[in-house]
Amino acid sequence: MADADELLKIGSDGTVRLTSTDSARALAPHAGSYRLALCLPGLVVLSRTGKDAETTRGRVVMAGEIISRMTMMEVLNVIATAQWGGELTVVGPEATRTLSLDQGALKHARSDAPDDRLGQVLYRAGVLDQAALKSLLKRVTETGRLGQLLVKEGTLDQAQLFEHLRSQAEHIFFASLLVASGHYVFAQPPPGSEAEGMTTIHVPIQGLLMEGVQRVDEMALFRGLIPDDSMIPSRVVDAPDAKKLTAMHEKLLRVIDGRRSIDQIARGTGLGTFQTVKGLYHLLQKKQITLRANRHVEPARVAELVSSFNEVMQDIFFAVATYGGVAQTRSTLEAWLEGSGYAPFFGPGVDEFGCVDAGAVTQALAAVDQPNPLAALHQALHEMAAFALFSATTTLPRDQEISLARDVNRRLEHIRIT
Repeated sequence: MADADELLKIGSDGTVRLTSTDSARALAPHAGSYRLALCLPGLVVLSRTGKDAETTRGRVVMAGEIISRMTMMEVLNVIATAQWGGELTVVGPEATRTLSLDQGALKHARSDAPDDRLGQVLYRAGVLDQAALKSLLKRVTETGRLGQLLVKEGTLDQAQLFEHLRSQAEHIFFASLLVASGHYVFAQPPPGSEAEGMTTIHVPIQGLLMEGVQRVDEMALFRGLIPDDSMIPSRVVDAPDAKKLTAMHEKLLRVIDGRRSIDQIARGTGLGTFQTVKGLYHLLQKKQITLRANRHVEPARVAELVSSFNEVMQDIFFAVATYGGVAQTRSTLEAWLEGSGYAPFFGPGVDEFGCVDAGAVTQALAAVDQPNPLAALHQALHEMAAFALFSATTTLPRDQEISLARDVNRRLEHIRIT
């Protein structure tokens, strides 16, 4: 998939043209002859033709749009019940994931999301810290993969590596279930097109679906008490005697020291995020622990977030500058900041280009009373950009206003903190 917002454009006369070099790069691997297989409002499907069609084109069994978090659950249930074999590709806003399925089981999975990589799976499991992972990744080559390096160095044995690779595939499966918007395609690839170098597993889809539903429902419940994994649990002094504590609860109590965050505990114990949050939820209910917000925010994350928003703000201010509206827009924005309650986030406010200083914002966040300062900053920046766009409407012609709004809103959709 290309990153271009428009891969191609169809003119009113039916002609088709590419709109960027990204378009060309995305389509180049699919060179050949095609026929128009389906033409519906919002959807055009091309099907390969010619003498090589049968050997290069897989059979598309199902395809469609993901309209809610239940879409992929329902699609996978159909595939599992019918015991179809093939590859399910799930294209979401942030990543493309492919699940290889056969005989009602997950055989392997791949993803282009950084969080789905084996290194991150091992990091979350507590096998590697970030420094060790970074060092190992520098040595990874086509012939020396991460898993092989870990076995060679004795960090893992073959059985342990296999279990982590299985965990990685399951993680990709669960991440695919949670995609709430995008598209999916279930196809039977042509012979000989199987992905090379993938570890084959055999995990029944129905079992994964049941666990997936449970995880989604339970995590929604847990998040009512534990909204953020950066929070820090502490043991309660003279806590009441708790009955029916499991071995997992005891393990968590031993590592809770009032300094480590939930994320750090999840990695240190090797329990993973879901099991750690689940255990802490029950310890909270049994009044064995308390939680406090971790107000430490990494300057690098603040700088990255602020930089993304500054680019958007610059686009707005450059647009109004063409029509002499910079002073008015800045004045209106400064007044809004004072009235909105967000002024403490931004220190001296915005400069002549509508930007805020990342260093000043980092310092300001230390004094802001918020359980999750980064999430609060993200919200504040979104609202500031929205108001700046609104205030620009008094300066811009209608066509320029529409064009700017479309561009700004599209870019804001891609600025996330999770």
